[in-house]
Amino acid sequence: MSKHREEKSPYLHTVDLCVLRYCRDTQALQILLNKRDAEPFAEHWALPGLVVNGSTIDLTLDDAVKRLRESAKVGMQLAYIEQVGTVGDAFRDPRCWSSSTFYLAIASENAPLSASQAFLPLSDVANASHKLPFDHNQLVAATYERLLSKSLYSSLPLMFLGNEFSAPEAVNIFSLVLARPVLKTSMRQRLMKMTEAGYLQETGRKKQGDGGRAQATLENVKPSCLYLFDRCFLD
Repeated sequence: MSKHREEKSPYLHTVDLCVLRYCRDTQALQILLNKRDAEPFAEHWALPGLVVNGSTIDLTLDDAVKRLRESAKVGMQLAYIEQVGTVGDAFRDPRCWSSSTFYLAIASENAPLSASQAFLPLSDVANASHKLPFDHNQLVAATYERLLSKSLYSSLPLMFLGNEFSAPEAVNIFSLVLARPVLKTSMRQRLMKMTEAGYLQETGRKKQGDGGRAQATLENVKPSCLYLFDRCFLD
């Protein structure tokens, strides 16, 4: 064995969440950010994340995600979560070579925020108008692209509305996510298919909609499951 052993290089791996929500007041999608309390980039807004290598207690990535969800950095119910990807290089973190496994998550209910939390417009972060440290703007842009592409053929945007919503609300959220008008007839056909497949059911209740008109509501019977449509919205 060589007398000279190569020293182990420092390395960081993190789990980062892109937690999105629909703000009814501004009619826009927003993303959760946390104010960092340590260097590098102390006092800067960044994605909620945590380190998972070294002496952490997590045995799997799922364990790490669960710990992050329950931490003060997130601390809210999530209607949906999926892994988007993993990135890494020697430049994204000024401390050392690092990588990140990042996730798309959706919060459908408003939750109280701490002083170190804030929701900012998703579009501003995705296009880097609001700059984040590390490569977090790129992670958000990739997550935004995943949201858009998956919304073309699945029920994913409905996750923003909670377990009970009206057909007009479904039209609005799909139009917002896809950044293009969605026909009411097209949306109603998709909602009917989801109802026939046992994903939705009529509640028999109504809620006030735009203009004060009462609108019948649907209940998401399988709130954690996506329905895949047989046709893309662009077809």
